[in-house]
Amino acid sequence: MEALKGFDIDAPRWDQSTFMGRLKHFFNITDCRTVLLPDSRLDEAKALKITFLHGPLQVMMVGVFLIFMVPAACSLFPQRCSMAVSKLEPELRESIISQYGDRVSYVYFNKGL
Repeated sequence: MEALKGFDIDAPRWDQSTFMGRLKHFFNITDCRTVLLPDSRLDEAKALKITFLHGPLQVMMVGVFLIFMVPAACSLFPQRCSMAVSKLEPELRESIISQYGDRVSYVYFNKGL
């Protein structure tokens, strides 16, 4: 914890009064992959981020994922579960014991969605 006392998130990590400190700071905060792309490609990426289809596209993708992933999850994970009668609510426990006696020790149910 003592090492974090001297840490300030707003202060630069290197000395800004020297060229090497400013250069290290620049390379630390800059994505160097953008140097390889032309300006037109960067402008296309910026326009894609601001496009009006961003919201509807996200809603459509979430819908598609739900349509396919919920049935896949239901088929991969077991839906049948058991619980001891002693752990049930008192009213339900009494109902089961009065109907079936002590023969039933577990009840089985479907987890559902």
